[in-house]
Amino acid sequence: MNSKRITLTIFALLFAAGTMLAEPAAPAAPGEKGNLTVRSFSFKAKEADKAAAAIKGLLSADGSMSIQPASNALVVTDHADNLKAIAKALADFDVQPQTFKLSIRLVSASRVEGNGPRPPKELEDVAAKMAMFRFNSFESAGEANVEGKEGDAEVVDLTGYRADFKFGDYDAASDSVKVSDFHLSRLQKDQLASLIKTTLNLRIGQMYIVGASKTAQSQRALMIVITARR
Repeated sequence: MNSKRITLTIFALLFAAGTMLAEPAAPAAPGEKGNLTVRSFSFKAKEADKAAAAIKGLLSADGSMSIQPASNALVVTDHADNLKAIAKALADFDVQPQTFKLSIRLVSASRVEGNGPRPPKELEDVAAKMAMFRFNSFESAGEANVEGKEGDAEVVDLTGYRADFKFGDYDAASDSVKVSDFHLSRLQKDQLASLIKTTLNLRIGQMYIVGASKTAQSQRALMIVITARR
């Protein structure tokens, strides 16, 4: 597949618009730092290495953990009080893949003299956000609504464009879902021209706008407006 390479100026805006098995705690061995206990957590819905990443920030300075790939388990050593918070976080993490709805809108934005034409009603929310970049004329270039769950790979047709991406993990702490390897291409005859590649962490219910133009001074840009919902 041949793709015409262009220099892009990319700008992103964020607008606010398992089951777990636990072994009994074991007392610290002689010579260890006081009040350390050990718990083992097994996972049914998620992978142990991802669980380790999810709780890394919750470990105390004395805490440690080890991954058991063969049993898809995680052994955590920490103070008893801290382990309570870790156990809750892991219980929230080890659930079946969650489903999300993604709204994708493509908007052609340009700078024209004067105030510009009144934007279509369905693009009024985008126009208000893009005023800071001095774009004042907007047209819809395609839209789609996609439903998928964590881990699903998606290919979406958008009237002359194509979006490829993968639903990543949901983070309960920030109420956001990761959209990995988002790749927008434009269909030119029988070929796809790559326009933009990025990875996004989308907070549920908030609008994200990613724009691509040839240069920062370009009078036209293509806006990708993305919103994730449950």
